[in-house]
Amino acid sequence: MEFRYAILVLIGISEEIKSLREGQNKLWEGQNRLWEEVKSLREAQTKLWEEVRSLWEEVRSLREDANKLWIEVKSLREGQDKLWMEVKSLRENQGGYA
Repeated sequence: MEFRYAILVLIGISEEIKSLREGQNKLWEGQNRLWEEVKSLREAQTKLWEEVRSLWEEVRSLREDANKLWIEVKSLREGQDKLWMEVKSLRENQGGYA
């Protein structure tokens, strides 16, 4: 009878060990899936940072272009002011000939 109880205990422990190993294997599988997800997220994050850098480069380029445009506008404004002064001068001189 004692032998039978000992065998039952051993069988029970054996089943528990088997159950624990199966649980451990599931945990490893889950952990591996998590690491794959982390790897995937890291790759996606790297791509996003590359895109952000690219966008900032475009912003810098647009700012440079805008600055050049404002310089050109300023130059045109100065030229226009000179033309108006010339027109004014011509009108004043024309008044003396009339």
